[in-house]
Amino acid sequence: MRTPDLARLVALAAMWGASFLFLRYAVPVMGATLLVELRVAIAGLALLALVFASGGSVSWRRHWRAYLFMGAVGTAAPFMLIAQALTVIDASTGAILNALCPLFASIFAAVWIRDPLTPAKTVGIALCLAGTAVLVGWTPAPLGARELFACALSIAGAALYGYAIVFAKVHLRDASPQGTAAGTLLMAAAAMLPFTPVTRDFAAIPAGAWWAAIGLALVSTTFAFILYYRLIADVGPVKAITVTLLVPVFGMFWGVALLGEPLTAGRLAGCAIILAGCSLILGLVRFPVRASV
Repeated sequence: MRTPDLARLVALAAMWGASFLFLRYAVPVMGATLLVELRVAIAGLALLALVFASGGSVSWRRHWRAYLFMGAVGTAAPFMLIAQALTVIDASTGAILNALCPLFASIFAAVWIRDPLTPAKTVGIALCLAGTAVLVGWTPAPLGARELFACALSIAGAALYGYAIVFAKVHLRDASPQGTAAGTLLMAAAAMLPFTPVTRDFAAIPAGAWWAAIGLALVSTTFAFILYYRLIADVGPVKAITVTLLVPVFGMFWGVALLGEPLTAGRLAGCAIILAGCSLILGLVRFPVRASV
């Protein structure tokens, strides 16, 4: 990657890592549905204004079906799953589990677009699974059914992210990055609207939760989506997804520094093993043997 692309990658990782901080802070008092609706609606409108201001186009007529699918399945659904998971697990764990995106992206790419599963990718998948087992199993106190279910929700969100990566590569190759981000988020907001509560006491929600929601929408979604789709356009989806190697690092940093979360041996070991597996999947570490399986 060029230096500007690397800078965008690090900035994107910091913003997405901060999303777990914002979620963990706001979702227990605001609820997952309202928080996700605010996130995608504010970010979608902000990006739409940016598209119009720059003279661009969303190309609704051409891409609205892909935007709807990406909005509902690739954006709203994983946002909801991860937000709900973070009502139980902490931000650091959620960020580490999110790093499983390349595992699922490689599997979906192998099935859908016949991207071969090389020996390195196969070993990487095994390492990701082992790292997940270490992360979930090596804890100061055994996880109960509620915590394990929350981890499963977070992993399901990562799986949908991985699927969305391949879907965008197939169906949105010729769409503009900003138009894709705006269209996807607005369709996500439309998909979430029927499920969003409108009768609750909004005045009872603390001011800090509202600020966290705004940070989630503008920093971790609006600016992050701009950087993300720009990276996909500049370096391709496989290199862009390497951001998932940095997101857990920033997620743990924000969680430890600002939420007082513990930095345990199991968490560090699980994170390291998962990131090693992702490095193999993404081709950052290669085997001499190039035969596919």
